[in-house]
Amino acid sequence: MKHIIIFLLAAVAAHPLSAQEKTAEELVSSKRKADMSYRQLMEIMGTASGMIAEGIARENKEMVKAAADLILDHPAPNHKPWEIVAPEERAEFKKALPAYDRILDRGAGQIRQAAENSEWIKANKAAAELMNSCITCHAAWKAKAGWKPESR
Repeated sequence: MKHIIIFLLAAVAAHPLSAQEKTAEELVSSKRKADMSYRQLMEIMGTASGMIAEGIARENKEMVKAAADLILDHPAPNHKPWEIVAPEERAEFKKALPAYDRILDRGAGQIRQAAENSEWIKANKAAAELMNSCITCHAAWKAKAGWKPESR
């Protein structure tokens, strides 16, 4: 998993940033605060991902833009996100958090722009890349955050 994180961090570093690189603390403090947990925030992001996929399939620009905006303008949870992992994992999580946020912003922006231009294949490709980064992050961090699949 560390190799995946290193690869993603290197990929983000290779692209020029539109804004100065932020620390995890700066990132969180720059966001609107919401009365929700980090898990609830991830649920909103998952809903937005589903809306993007549906909007692309239906060629519905407004649905795609609304969903991309949910990702671009997401709030901060009511606690510090790195508190979801064990203390010995927090430094690594704090390094990964801003990198993943930049990936989310870049991907959501690309999806939004492609939909605005009715470039549905391009929007779909950007959505697939965004979803891959979500799954990669989850694979690296969900178990460390103590997440366990629900039993049925």
